[in-house]
Amino acid sequence: MRRALAIGAILVGLGGSAARAEPGVGAADAGDYDPHSTAWNGMASFVGLAEGMGFEVTPLQTLEWSEVSADDILILIYPLQRVDPARLGAFVTAGGNVVIADDFGEGREAMAALGLLRAEVVAPRATRFEGGRIWAPIATAKAEHPLAAEVGELVTNHPAALTRVQGATVVLGFEEGAVVVAGERGTGRFVAISDPSIFINRMQQFHGDLQFSANLLRWLDRGRRARHVKILRGDVPMFGDPRPYIDDARAGEVGRSVADLNFWLSERREWLLTANAMRGLAVVLALALLSLAFFALPVRRGPKIDGGWLKFNRPVRRDEPHTLVMAHDDNLGSNLVLACVLRDVAQHAIADVTGKSEPLYTVPEAELVALVVKAKGAVAGTALARVYRRLRNLPSRGQAAAPWSAGAGHLPRREFDALYKDVGDLCRTLGASFEVSSGT
Repeated sequence: MRRALAIGAILVGLGGSAARAEPGVGAADAGDYDPHSTAWNGMASFVGLAEGMGFEVTPLQTLEWSEVSADDILILIYPLQRVDPARLGAFVTAGGNVVIADDFGEGREAMAALGLLRAEVVAPRATRFEGGRIWAPIATAKAEHPLAAEVGELVTNHPAALTRVQGATVVLGFEEGAVVVAGERGTGRFVAISDPSIFINRMQQFHGDLQFSANLLRWLDRGRRARHVKILRGDVPMFGDPRPYIDDARAGEVGRSVADLNFWLSERREWLLTANAMRGLAVVLALALLSLAFFALPVRRGPKIDGGWLKFNRPVRRDEPHTLVMAHDDNLGSNLVLACVLRDVAQHAIADVTGKSEPLYTVPEAELVALVVKAKGAVAGTALARVYRRLRNLPSRGQAAAPWSAGAGHLPRREFDALYKDVGDLCRTLGASFEVSSGT
């Protein structure tokens, strides 16, 4: 920082020796605020200070709002074309860094959008004046802020004054009215200055003005990320709209990378093809499709396709009676599965006698016994009552045969033999044949 200030002081001395003038001269010269001029009203000293601090400085001939990025610090010096308040506000809110320094130019509405009222006074009320000159009031610090660090006194030259400040901090000012106001909106920062003359070579000879310039650049570089200073001065046209998202100083590297990718994609969306270009693209795509078709089709005929691979052979059901009986004979089944087969045989016989569908599950026990007694006599009813509950409590055939239920249900051989005998008696009393085979 000391080296940057020394470089700025050397350039100031060169400018002062080339054309020494006192503050108070009118601001109508064509060279006012010229970034390359070493005359008293140029800005070569400020530019030299910025470059000595490692910034790249670019004077703008036109301003395209969408081209100002998170790497830039936009400085508006005495604009002579209207600065759109909505665009400036959107720029700051999206994360932009901007300085608007204007006393009697066209930045008044833009300052109002930032919550500032610019009063174009003849002589601001101040406690001290440089050399007793009424047009050179001295501003002092009004708040502890990085912009006011080691500034002490800021000498001005025919300044305006900022009043009714809302949502920002008055950093330097007079007894009445502010000269420097700083604030943050959204993710961006702004500095409003009511006297652009503090940046000219003659005024940069004052220690406070030079120190303030260094503080300004350091506060707006957002941790050495915004290293490009873009200066707009005087009659410069402004176009377009700011980006919807520019920067968030509190975001990490991943967040900023995602934001940069989104912006790149949005820029690609605006690229349009001409009619001839679209025809050419269509031809290229057609040729590519033809090439793919040529290489994809077989050169020689393959074997005759008869559709045999599409045939579907239905697998044998595991719960068919003859399959279950065969599995039991091979010691792969269980008595519980065979009991379910007996239950289905008995239910079929009862349904034939009573005319009821699924009688074991749709007709209560007492009613079902009464129907059987009516149809086949008391012996048949007694036989049904003896096995009803045992048949009713058996699971379905599929559940009993499923691998996952093998260990959950088990019917001892003794109980199965008793059930087999009782179901046989029931079928005989109902007049039905009792045979468990593959045809059942």
